[in-house]
Amino acid sequence: MDCIFCKIIKGEIPCYKIYEDSDCLAFLDIAKEAYGHTLIVPKKHSSCLMETDASTLQKCMNVVKKVGDHYIKNCGYDGFNIIINNGESAGQSVHHLHIHLIPRKKGDCMGLWHLPIDETDLAEVQKHLQIVEEEVDDNKIVLYTDGACSGNPGAGGYCAILRYNDKEKVISGGDAETTNNRMELLGVISGLKALKKSSEVDVYSDSAYVVNAFLEDWISYWVAHNWMTKGKKEVANVDLWQELIELTGTHKVVWHKVKGHADNELNNRCDEIARSEIEKYKEIK
Repeated sequence: MDCIFCKIIKGEIPCYKIYEDSDCLAFLDIAKEAYGHTLIVPKKHSSCLMETDASTLQKCMNVVKKVGDHYIKNCGYDGFNIIINNGESAGQSVHHLHIHLIPRKKGDCMGLWHLPIDETDLAEVQKHLQIVEEEVDDNKIVLYTDGACSGNPGAGGYCAILRYNDKEKVISGGDAETTNNRMELLGVISGLKALKKSSEVDVYSDSAYVVNAFLEDWISYWVAHNWMTKGKKEVANVDLWQELIELTGTHKVVWHKVKGHADNELNNRCDEIARSEIEKYKEIK
């Protein structure tokens, strides 16, 4: 991988290191745009904030806090700015997540913002940009699932997170030789199988393969045509589809497609746990 930050992390390119632990590296920006301008990068490569898992991002922010606290308590600064450029349009030039930490002193006269005034009414801006949380019926069970695979086929993992009121149950597993689609299906199956009685369940998955089979009713066509697709090919993973159909007959399931690797906390947790299962089954393999 031809990434300058990865090379710095590996020691192939020298840097002015401020702090390092097993997960992150903090070093001075050689552009020297401001005294003490520091970059904090995760050792695990991800191209930008939106592609970074929640655990890695948390580790980065812990280092930001540690370095910033050090600059204030021990180095004579009064505060600091944190800047993350996410994407080329936002000024990101190195496609490896990095957090800019700029130490500040009172009266240093550094101006970081040179943005044009926008006269749009803030109520209109709010309407356009506000995050509207989905309403959840407390009487329903919420099931988030995800599956992942290293290679396809390869070692794979799945995860299901069940929530009901203030209770939560996490189920995970995997296989040493499997496919991504099988793991996606097993995520849903494992969650539904954990329910002890017939229930109303909202299932959230980022797998179009699983969700659209029900929302677009591919299932009915497959069953009516002896598990053949419209393209006259055998449907893959018939054993799991049949098990899932039986489970959806037991429970009242409402399907929801969510965007993967976005800002959905439970979806990201599922993804992280599923990927941790991969590592277990790689060792078995």
